Amino acid sequence: AVVSTQSTGNITAEFQEISGVCLSVLASIYRKCHRLEHAVYFYRASLKRNPYLWSSYANLCLAGEKDNPEEYFKSTNCPSFVAQSSSPAALSEITNDINVVQSPSDKISEKIYQSYTPKSTFGQVLAHSTPISSNNANQVISTPVHSDQLREHINHYVEEDNPCSTPGAALRKQGDPFSSSKVRRSSRLIASGRNTKSKENDRKAGNKTQRGGPNILSEAFKKSSSKDKSLLSKHSPAMIISSIMSLFSQIGAAYQSLCQFECRRALQLFNKLPKNHYGSSWVLSQCARAFYEMTEYTQAARLYQSVHQSESARCGDLAYYSTCLWYTQREVELSALANEMLEANKNSPETWCAVGNCFSLQKEHETAIKFFERSVLVDPQFAYGYTLLGHEYSFIDELDDAMNCYRHAVRIDPRHYNAWYGIGHIYYKQEKHELALCHFRKAHSINQSNAAIMAHIAVVLNTMKKHKEALKVLSRALEQHPKHPLCKFHKASTLLCLERCDSALSELDELEAITPTESLIYFLKAKIHRKMGNSHLAMMHFSWAMDLDPQGSNNHIKEAIDKHYQSDDISLENS
Repeated sequence: AVVSTQSTGNITAEFQEISGVCLSVLASIYRKCHRLEHAVYFYRASLKRNPYLWSSYANLCLAGEKDNPEEYFKSTNCPSFVAQSSSPAALSEITNDINVVQSPSDKISEKIYQSYTPKSTFGQVLAHSTPISSNNANQVISTPVHSDQLREHINHYVEEDNPCSTPGAALRKQGDPFSSSKVRRSSRLIASGRNTKSKENDRKAGNKTQRGGPNILSEAFKKSSSKDKSLLSKHSPAMIISSIMSLFSQIGAAYQSLCQFECRRALQLFNKLPKNHYGSSWVLSQCARAFYEMTEYTQAARLYQSVHQSESARCGDLAYYSTCLWYTQREVELSALANEMLEANKNSPETWCAVGNCFSLQKEHETAIKFFERSVLVDPQFAYGYTLLGHEYSFIDELDDAMNCYRHAVRIDPRHYNAWYGIGHIYYKQEKHELALCHFRKAHSINQSNAAIMAHIAVVLNTMKKHKEALKVLSRALEQHPKHPLCKFHKASTLLCLERCDSALSELDELEAITPTESLIYFLKAKIHRKMGNSHLAMMHFSWAMDLDPQGSNNHIKEAIDKHYQSDDISLENS
């Protein structure tokens, strides 16, 4: 039945104490029907009647709304059956539901805190990323996985000027006109099964855990319950509810920043959370997602790995974890993750995305397509699966199928910026530059902090001979990401088009300091020296480029650059 916004009062009068839940369900129905205005209205109404409904606030953030969390998470909005309750026993149930995080674990994998070396090769340009899925957003915060050392590590990272710690992972991308990916030998990824000894050991270990687990948990529960009773006796119910609302407000502000792709601000806000909440799996997964959106795949993979080790049953984040492993070329870990997910849950779309990423990394794109198709069959509303499927179709030049996949993803999630980018990339391949630019700008309007999207906008503008406008776009991108390699490379290319050779060489010198073993840098330097008439320097840089790429894996990229600057070469020869 269609319910207008005028009937909110009738719902409240009929359902009274559970009216907030009813309004939230009604909002979800409107969202499924793609009536977002009504959905947003009822989500807000449900929060005003019951601020404990975190899923309503999460869905508001996913819809792109920028509501102030303090307007909803305040004690005056709490239901009457909670606000009027003065029994510590009753409030203990609430605090157990909200304050689900216990003391941080003592043993944490040291891999999270180790520094990492940037890869020498240029990786992919743009992540297979989507806005945070609603399944992941609504999961309950659970057990912690690490201590203060990770807080200091992330805090130190957030304060750094360079947001791109893996500069080699930013110049090559499926669909970049100057992109390439080295063809790797195909290998079988999914093992047929583990050996008998490992199974027996697992059974023995599992039996020991089952026998010893309940006693340990019961003792811990008794100790924690006694502490909760002592704390409840010291504080009034109003103070406890106020502290819960304050916590919700802090987490809500951080989560909203993440949904708006303000990743650095989100990390800073998460870092201000209390110690026990900051160490929860949910918060760590959101921090990992922030690194993921910043194209910091190594950092994101470390956090996802820590969360997965602490809570192996958590599936919502594993699709992004597998993509991080795909970008960092960690074949063994990705294969192990895919096998583990297959054994745990074959009815999860994230499982088939991980398997698809596994085969995609091995360049077995036809097989990867089958598994990505299975992921969207398991969950037809899984926009991320459609996006990955579209990327695979685009890679093998099945542009019509890729376009259908991207459009499905946009229909499911209008804020799915990576699908908008995919549509723009298809139009760029078809040399429909105006349409490509329109869709790239649509993606940028959703995620304005993504430097890779701005670089692609500049590429289209350069193709349309709008070099000055392209230079402005790249300059804005480098203001946000001073050492982003893709933007610096295209800025040097744009400066060459504007015949500002000295400035182009300066940009390439800075880029060489970031990724000294990339052949494309020396190839473009050779082009610039050739245009300046420095034949000996041009030959020297050509030689260095060939030494770094002896197998010629970047030949088609160099041909694209040659074609891009063919007019400049002709004018130089005529002079």
